[in-house]
Amino acid sequence: MSLRFYHPSADGTAVRRAGFCVSLSVLALAAPAQAQTEDRTSATPARTSEDSAQGTGVALEEIIVTAQRREQSQLDVPISVTAFSQGEIQRRNFQGVDDYFAVTPNVSFTSTGSRDRKSLSIRGVTNQLSPDNNIRPQTFGFYIDDFNVAAGTANPQIVDIQRIEILRGPQGTYFGRNAVGGAINITTNQPSQDLYAQGSVEYARFDTVDFYGIFNTPVVEDVAAVRFVGRYRESDGNIRNVNPIGGGNDSEYKYGKGSVRLTPTDRLTVDFTAAYTDEVVGMREGIPSGVLAPFSQNLYGGIVDGAIPDEVGFWPENTNRVNFNRPQEVGTEFYYLTGRVRYDAEHFTVTSISGYIDSKTFLQGDIDGSSLDLFFETKPIERDSLSQELRVQSYDNRWVDWTVGLFAARDRGNTEQETFAGADNPFGLPEDFQVTSSFSDAEVESYAAFGEAVVHITDRLDLTAGGRFTYEKQDIRQFNTSAGQINNLVEDDTDFTDFSPRISVSYAWADALTSYATVSRGFKAGGVQINPDLDDTAYAPEILWNYEIGLKGEFFDRRLRVNTALFYMDWNDLQTEFAFGVVDENDVISFFSGIENAASARSLGAELEVQALITPHLTLGGGVGFLDAQFQDYDDAFVEGQIVDLSGERMPNAPRWTLNGVADYSRPLFGDTEGYIRAEWFFRSSMIADKRGLIFEGFPWEVPSFHNVNLRAGLTRGRYQFQAYIENLLDANYYTNAYEKAFIGGVHLEPSFQTFGFRFTVTFE
Repeated sequence: MSLRFYHPSADGTAVRRAGFCVSLSVLALAAPAQAQTEDRTSATPARTSEDSAQGTGVALEEIIVTAQRREQSQLDVPISVTAFSQGEIQRRNFQGVDDYFAVTPNVSFTSTGSRDRKSLSIRGVTNQLSPDNNIRPQTFGFYIDDFNVAAGTANPQIVDIQRIEILRGPQGTYFGRNAVGGAINITTNQPSQDLYAQGSVEYARFDTVDFYGIFNTPVVEDVAAVRFVGRYRESDGNIRNVNPIGGGNDSEYKYGKGSVRLTPTDRLTVDFTAAYTDEVVGMREGIPSGVLAPFSQNLYGGIVDGAIPDEVGFWPENTNRVNFNRPQEVGTEFYYLTGRVRYDAEHFTVTSISGYIDSKTFLQGDIDGSSLDLFFETKPIERDSLSQELRVQSYDNRWVDWTVGLFAARDRGNTEQETFAGADNPFGLPEDFQVTSSFSDAEVESYAAFGEAVVHITDRLDLTAGGRFTYEKQDIRQFNTSAGQINNLVEDDTDFTDFSPRISVSYAWADALTSYATVSRGFKAGGVQINPDLDDTAYAPEILWNYEIGLKGEFFDRRLRVNTALFYMDWNDLQTEFAFGVVDENDVISFFSGIENAASARSLGAELEVQALITPHLTLGGGVGFLDAQFQDYDDAFVEGQIVDLSGERMPNAPRWTLNGVADYSRPLFGDTEGYIRAEWFFRSSMIADKRGLIFEGFPWEVPSFHNVNLRAGLTRGRYQFQAYIENLLDANYYTNAYEKAFIGGVHLEPSFQTFGFRFTVTFE
C-alpha cells in the first residue's frame, strides 16, 4: 500500500472567486418615555452595579466604555456594544468567552474540544478557518488593556477584570489590528496607590476547586505601585473514560499576572505587565454520536459496519462516557509581555503599546476515540507575535475629537503534525509506524495607519469620519511526509494592501437619547497555501461593508435603558475552509484541506437590549438578537470532496435567534448584611456548525436550539462575600457543537451538564 497526506499549512487553501454580500435588519424599539435631562458626559460611573442591585440608589448604573479608546458613556458611542461591569462579571461568575457570549445578542461560538479551541461569531461574521492554523486568523480583535492577544488565544482568563465590551461590526479606525467582524475589549484593574488584597475559593460539582488571589501595594508613594494576580483551578470534569487507563476531561488550569505602574509625573504613566497561562485537559471534550462522517466510513469500513457503541453507547443515551485506550491530552500554554506608556500633553495624549505573546498549543494521543488501538497523533503548534502601536488623541477639544495611530506587527507560527499507526490499525502496519505528517511554518508582517475625527457640528449633531490603510505580507513554507518519504516541499509568499473607511452621524435628541447611522468597511487579508492538487494556491482577501442605524436612550429618570440597532452587511470573498479525507481501492489515504472564497454573502439583523430598575431592589434586563446570514453566490463550494452549490444557504455558526434575560433582587437583610438572588436565562436557536451541515441533513450536523437557566444567590457582610449557584438548573440535555476527528464512534458532540457550587471571597482594603 502507499500513503499520502496533503495538508496545506494551517494558513492555506484554495482560491475561489469572490463576490459580494449584503445585510439588512429591522427591530422594534421600546416605546420611549420622557427622557431625563442630566449631564451624561462624566467618565465616572454614577453608581456601581452592586449599588444598583442592592437598592442604595434610585437609578441604573451609568455604563462607561472605551470603545473609541477614551472613556465615554455608552450612550455617546455610535457603535453597537454590549458591556459588562466588574460587579456583573463577578455575579454571573464568568469563566471564559463562552459565558459572556451566551448573554450577548447576535453572537455565537463553537468549540472543538477544549477551552481555547473556540470559533467565535459576531453577526454571522465568523472565523471559518481552523484553530490549528500556523497563524491564528485575525477575524476579531481581542484586546486586553489595548494589547491584542488574538494571536495567542481565543479565550483569555477572566479574573480581576474591570469591564468587558463586545463591539459589533468592523473596528479598524481605533484598534491596532484589523477587526473585520468586531472586537472584544477587556479592561483589567491596574496597580494603584491603595493597599488592597482579595482571596477567593470556589468548590463545585465534579470535584472542581478554584482559588484566586489579588494583591496590590504601593512601592514608592505617588510614584510606583504593583499588582499581582494568581489563579489555580482543577476539575475531574463531566466526562469519564470507562477504559482502564481512566481519565476523561479532567483539567488543570494555572494563571499568573504581575503589573507595575509608574507615575513619575502627573502627565506620565508607564505600565508593565507580564501574564502566564497553562491549561491541560485530559481529552478533547465530546461524546460519540454514532454517525460516521464519510472519511471515517472509508477508513474503518473494513473493520466495522458503522460506528461502534464501545460499551458506552451514543448521545443522547450516553451523555458523559467515552472509551479510548490511549491517553489523550489537549491544551494551551502562553505568556505575554506588554509595556504601555501614556503622556498627557496640554491638548492631546500620546500612547505607546508594545507587546509580545508566545503561545504553544498541543493535541496528542488517541484520535480514533475507541477501545481499539487504531491511530494516534501529536500536533504541537508554536506561535509568537510582536507588535507596536503608537496612538495620539485629542482631549478637551470643543469642536473636534481626533485620533491618529500607527501599527506594526510580526506573527510567526510553526506546526508539526504526525499520525502513527496503532496495533489494531486496518492496514496491517507495524505499531508506531508514521502514517502521515506535515511540517509547516509561516510569517506575517502587518503595517497600518489609522485615524478618526469626531466633528461636533452643533451641541447635538456629531459627524465621525475615519479610515485605515493596511499593508500585509505573508510567507509560508511546508513539506509533507508519507510512509517516511519527504515530499511536496514548497515555499510561497504574497502581500496585500487595503483602505477601509468609516463614517458615522449621531444626533442627541435629548441628553439621554441618541440615534446614529454608520457605514464602515472591514478587511481581512488573503493568503497563500501549499497543496499540489490545487491549481491556484492563493485565496483572496475578505471584504465586508457594514450599514447600521441605532438608538440609545435612558428614560424614567434613568430607571429604563434601551439600546437597539439594525444592520445590513455585505461580503465579498468570504473565506471558508474545506477539509476531507479519502481511502482509495489501493488503501491510499489522502487528506486534503484548504481555504476558498465564497463569491458573496450577506447578513442582516437587529439587536435590542433593555435594562429596567423596577423597584429600588429589583432589576430586570434582557436582550434579543435576530440574524439572517446566508451565502448569496457560492455555486462552487468544495465540501467533502464534491463541488456543491451553497447559494442561498444559511451560514455556519449563525443562529437566527439569540435571547437572554435576567432578574436580580437585592436588599439589606440584617445589620450590615446584604443579600441577593438572581435568575438568568438564555436561548440560542438551531444552527449549522460548519459547511458539512449544509449537505448532510439531520443529526448531528444541525445543532438543535437550546435554552438554559441559572440560579444564583449571595450574601455580603463587610469584607466577606458568599455566593452559591446552580447552572443549567433544569438539567437540559443539549449539545453546542459537532466535530470530527476520525472517531470510530462517529462525530463527537460537546454535551451539556448541570453544575452547582459556592464561592467564598474575602477582601482587605
